[in-house]
Order: sequence, then structure tokens, then C-alpha cells
Amino acid sequence: MIAPSNPHLAQLLDQPADGDADAMDVFIALFDGGMYVPIAAPGQVITGRNPAGERILLGFADAGLGRDVPAAVGTSYCDAAELMTMLAGTGAVELVLRSRQGEARLPRLTLERWADSFPGDRLRLDPATGPDARALHGALTRRVPGFPAVRAAWLSLASWPDSPEPQLLLHVAVDEDPPGPVANHLLRALLREEALRHLSYPEVAVIPLHPVAHAHTVAELDGLGLATVRNEARTGPFEAAAPDAPQPRRRWFGRS
Repeated sequence: MIAPSNPHLAQLLDQPADGDADAMDVFIALFDGGMYVPIAAPGQVITGRNPAGERILLGFADAGLGRDVPAAVGTSYCDAAELMTMLAGTGAVELVLRSRQGEARLPRLTLERWADSFPGDRLRLDPATGPDARALHGALTRRVPGFPAVRAAWLSLASWPDSPEPQLLLHVAVDEDPPGPVANHLLRALLREEALRHLSYPEVAVIPLHPVAHAHTVAELDGLGLATVRNEARTGPFEAAAPDAPQPRRRWFGRS
């Protein structure tokens, strides 16, 4: 099974009704891993209305779920800073987060207040070592050429606060929008390799990136000294984001 785009968020939202996740835990998972929003066309986000007729923004932990929204042609990955910009731009008063089995509703004013006081540096990325990391790196080297849309993949050992164990994490830059389907398909192919069949989520997770939309994240990854596999068939440089585009604060990404 393909891992959810934000597995930590999905796990929290999937909790049964009598064990609702703490709203702050949901917020932290959202800021660590982002979400997917349904789109009617590239750059055109689909919003909804609550019973009072107020505009709401829909977010999904799994890219596939957003495609079921009426008029949606697909989904687009949205990181935390882009979310705050999107809330302001659409005038949405509430964010409705959904997984396959659950839902959470976060008022915009609460999100803005938490974002202003959020300490950041939630996710720590270190170079991955050990036999599983070596096997995963070798599998990446073999598999990436078979995925023409993949520009590069970075392998790290990721640690979240209060998480019992760090996990192997792949950031995958994909020249498709949304990048999630290709990145998740690559992960599924990797876990079929003989040396990696004992692994699954949460031992290994993936974060999809678009080379242009997430150009600054790509640059940060290149500066961390992580094991990197580049698609030799894609030798052109990564494009930078437009100079007049708002540059988000990537507090959930930095090293502790």
C-alpha cells in the first residue's frame, strides 16, 4: 500500500471518535508534513462552505482523497507556510482536514495564533546510516532512472519531537503537479526490493516536492550533506521560484 502523503497527520485523524487527537498534535503534524488541497486547474484551489455559509479550505492527508471533491481535476501539495497564505487569500474562516477515516476542523484564527507562536524546527534531518539506509540508497540508485519525472531524491534519518523512533525519510523532487503520486509510486517500488521487504511505514516515509514550487526546500536539502540520488537523464538545473513570489517561512523543516 502507498504510504499517505502525511502519515503522521493521517494517523492522528484516523483515531476513533472516542479518542480524538489533540488539536495541537494535529497542528504540529500539519506543520511538519503539509497536506494536499483539491484544485480545479493549476493554481486554482477549490474551497467549500460550512453550514453558516462561510468559506472553508479543505485539506487532505492523502493526495488521492482530494480528487473525489466535486469539480476537482487533481490535488496539489501545500506546505504549512503556503497554507497560511492560502487561508488569507481565499478568506476561509476554517481549515477542514480529512483522512480516510477521520476529520478535524481548525479555525483560521486559531491557526494564525499558533503559527505566530510556533517554535519551529520541528523536524530534524540527519544523514542516514546503517544497513537499511545503505540498501535504500542502493535501491534508489537503481530505481530512479526508471522514473523520468523524478529529478532527485534525498535520503535522511528524520526525528520528530516525542516520536519514539526516528524514521528513514525520502524527499523526492518530481516534475509533475501534484508530485505525490510519482513519489509514492517510487517508494512502493523501493520497498519491493528484496533487501527492503522487511520495511514499511513508519520505518520509511516520503515527502514529495515540486522543483519550482519548493525550490527553496530543495536548496536547503542540498546543503545538509544528505545522501542524494539524481536522475542523470535530467541534467538541467533546478529552476528558482519567481522573484515576486512570496517566500514562505519553512520553520517545520529546519534542523534543531
